Amino acid sequence: MRTDDLDHPDAAAVWAALHEVYAGYLTGDPARGDAHLHPDVTLWDSAADPLVRGLDGLARLRAQRPPAAGGPAVTAIEASEPLLDVLGDTAVLRHRLTVRLAGGPDEHVRNTSVWVRHDGRWRMLHNHEDVVG
Repeated sequence: MRTDDLDHPDAAAVWAALHEVYAGYLTGDPARGDAHLHPDVTLWDSAADPLVRGLDGLARLRAQRPPAAGGPAVTAIEASEPLLDVLGDTAVLRHRLTVRLAGGPDEHVRNTSVWVRHDGRWRMLHNHEDVVG
């Protein structure tokens, strides 16, 4: 099923989980977001080159990032234009992000993520970010 209608229960669950990942980042609570990631998640991060593998790899990437005081603070992350394919226990989500930066221009990102139903919940298995401006 391909949809941009978030009334479908699986589409709504994936979209809600994605927003929890962003909320965890914005509130400085990585565990909140990580709860929606598959233990074997892979990530193409927009600001880092190597493929991040697993929650341990994500923790290492976070530890390498400069403190928030080193650059413009993210004040909001707005996800829009969702398009989901739900294929049984797998979902592919494409959407756009607007990252609002304090005192700076917004950052615009294209995002594709793959989700799987794991332990009865939707969890992100892969995420790919692409900054477009």
